[in-house]
Amino acid sequence: MRGVGGGAGRAARVAMAGGEQRGAPGGPERVALKKEIGLVSACAIIIGNIIGSGIFISPKGVLEHTGSVGLALIIWVLGGGVSALGSLCYAELGVTIPKSGGDYSYVTEIFGGLAGFLLLWSAVLIMYPTSLAVIALTFSNYVLQPVFPNCIPPYNASRILSMVCLLLLTWVNSSSVRWATRIQDIFTAGKLLALALIIIVGFIQIFKGNYEELTPSNAFNFWMTPSVGHLALAFLQGSFAFSGWNFLNYVTEELVDPRRLCFSGAREGHLPSLLAMIHVKHCTPIPALLVCCLATLIIMLVGDTYTLINYVSFINYLCYGVTIIGLIVLRWKKPKIFRPIKVNLLIPITYLAFWAFLLIFSLYSEPVVCGIGLIIILTGVPVFFLGVYWRNKPKCVNRLIESVTCWGQKLCFVVYPQGGVAEEEEAPSARSRRQATETAETK
Repeated sequence: MRGVGGGAGRAARVAMAGGEQRGAPGGPERVALKKEIGLVSACAIIIGNIIGSGIFISPKGVLEHTGSVGLALIIWVLGGGVSALGSLCYAELGVTIPKSGGDYSYVTEIFGGLAGFLLLWSAVLIMYPTSLAVIALTFSNYVLQPVFPNCIPPYNASRILSMVCLLLLTWVNSSSVRWATRIQDIFTAGKLLALALIIIVGFIQIFKGNYEELTPSNAFNFWMTPSVGHLALAFLQGSFAFSGWNFLNYVTEELVDPRRLCFSGAREGHLPSLLAMIHVKHCTPIPALLVCCLATLIIMLVGDTYTLINYVSFINYLCYGVTIIGLIVLRWKKPKIFRPIKVNLLIPITYLAFWAFLLIFSLYSEPVVCGIGLIIILTGVPVFFLGVYWRNKPKCVNRLIESVTCWGQKLCFVVYPQGGVAEEEEAPSARSRRQATETAETK
């Protein structure tokens, strides 16, 4: 595939690694991802992903489904414990398979291309856009609530403000990695301050003696009798607040070798190569950001906040479970592989027992929401066989793909990142397709 102009043509080598390395003094400039994410910003990203909008919105959903304050607190404690078990399993996978891409890389390595592609498909179309939609809707509701103190903010006003915020942040992320990380740092500090304020006020009220609702007689005074399905949905609501505990598996390698999931997928040939390209000046992945923004805008229009939380949490847990099943399979397939961290086998088994309970009863309680998520995942099967598995496509199809890619490059002014280790790590399947395309072009 040809790049934008002659310089971009030389850049058209799949290299998903590298920092902002503009070449040696007097040498040719290189377009590469910027190493703007330092230790503080990396910690802020991890904290910002774990302590997100979920903690400000999930408590209502948990309380509604449990029917009492005491049971809601138990759900929160159990949810944290299950997340801790999952993080231990991911710690072993992260050091055993030291690849960028997190869940996607582990599942691809253990189960093969189709399983990895379906996880990537669900992440690109469901998990990331839906999470962003929930965050944007939560932000808009909090901003608009003082304007409408006696009622819920109007639907249209909330959606419009959410879309404006999403478009603004997409523009910032497209324009400057440095500004994007600064905004991340600022909002993370704001969330921590808000949580600290809530905690301090809570302790003040307890010291004043206002803790009647926490006494056992009142804490377990049910205003409704929760079913097993209600408890599963309460866990889903709570798990959204805990989500992000696996994000370290995405950024650990990126501290030295900055990458994102779209880059890992494109490197393996599972996503269009356009999504792996970055702006020649700003060094930001504009095509990937635009795709994510468009998917998020669509999802904002099809559901309310709590339905979206159930939707994304179900798919998240489904992917977590498949990944942790992979840990057990890897123990069986490669028992002698070097594992700097090796957890007790009871940890993944306990997690999977809870995982099975949660998925079964969530599907029973919300068959439409969870069923739609499963259907969207399964639509990735024909896409995989047509787009990835089918290697010998007709020349007209290859020319169409090349034309769309070239048009996208010219529109976004993007090229492949240059240089770095990832060029050596390029998957054989992606490399063979690229070489075949270049051979066809020369003919």
